[in-house]
Amino acid sequence: MKLTYAVVYERASNNYSAYLPDLPGCIGVGATWQEVQENIREAAAFHIEGMQEDGDPIPEPRMSVRQAMDHHALALAEAGKAPPTPETKAALVEVEIGLRDLAPPAAQATSITT
Repeated sequence: MKLTYAVVYERASNNYSAYLPDLPGCIGVGATWQEVQENIREAAAFHIEGMQEDGDPIPEPRMSVRQAMDHHALALAEAGKAPPTPETKAALVEVEIGLRDLAPPAAQATSITT
């Protein structure tokens, strides 16, 4: 199954960073533009896999690229930081995930004898 999430990319002084607003806590970094793109895709797949293993619901992609940039600008403003630089970009990232059978194991029957 493939899910397509909006991702925000930022250029820092020594590297690039990225995060997916629809997947809180999912971030990626890389020394190059290509590396951060690869790393955020892998991070998203790993993040979702962990959510599946924990039985957590997988958030549906809901933000557009524009909404992700607006979300980012608002978060920076609320934190008292400078607005996004022109090097800050948003794009869509496609994440391939395998849906696991997350049904709980069948309850074991217990027999009581008297």
